Amino acid sequence: MAVDLITDTEVVLSVAFYHKNKATTRMQEFLVLSSQPLTVLRDAFYCLSDFLTVENDEEVVNTQSKKVSSSYFLIENTFYNDMRSASAVDYSKVILDWVEENERYQQPGQAKYKKRVMGEVKFSDLSIRINQPYLFTHQGDCQHIFKFRDIRLLTKSDDRNRNAYPKPIFQCKITRHKCRMCYMYPAEYVTINDFHSGETPCYFCEHCYEPFHYDSQGRLLYEYQVFPYAHD
Repeated sequence: MAVDLITDTEVVLSVAFYHKNKATTRMQEFLVLSSQPLTVLRDAFYCLSDFLTVENDEEVVNTQSKKVSSSYFLIENTFYNDMRSASAVDYSKVILDWVEENERYQQPGQAKYKKRVMGEVKFSDLSIRINQPYLFTHQGDCQHIFKFRDIRLLTKSDDRNRNAYPKPIFQCKITRHKCRMCYMYPAEYVTINDFHSGETPCYFCEHCYEPFHYDSQGRLLYEYQVFPYAHD
């Protein structure tokens, strides 16, 4: 990829995402440019749920570099919906409809929410507060707090290659599960509602998975859900 040097005055924002079950535990942090659209941050953030499906035959539309399944950023009472996929769902609609119903927006803690398309908005278009918790929602109900931790002008010590942004500056330690059957090899599969395993989710290596779930003729022994295992 050719180097696209930043020659003009550019503003840099630091954005941190937090664990869905531990709102004080930082998962990842990136530097983004004010001239970039919000979708670059959506693509950069990694969460395991983006690579799981509800049904075994459902197509996974996300890749490591581009994640187009339905999602939104909620920033200062505006929903920024990712509508890049032809099958994208506007997650904000049900909330907007509920708030409008019976004028619930007048109740304490509610507001007159707005919505915009994520890919049509740049960071420079936002009105934000530093260290204010905002919300990122994807995969239906997987929610992460995120914060803008800093905003400043690009300095001489910063990377001048525009293609380097979003630039990761923090990554929490990634846990790699081992197989729950042999406790020797790394997991390759994760199962849900797999009652013979004794726990859900349960993790299997490639050596243990088939002998545990199929008979000698290759027939499935019972019903459960299974997904390729990535990282937590």
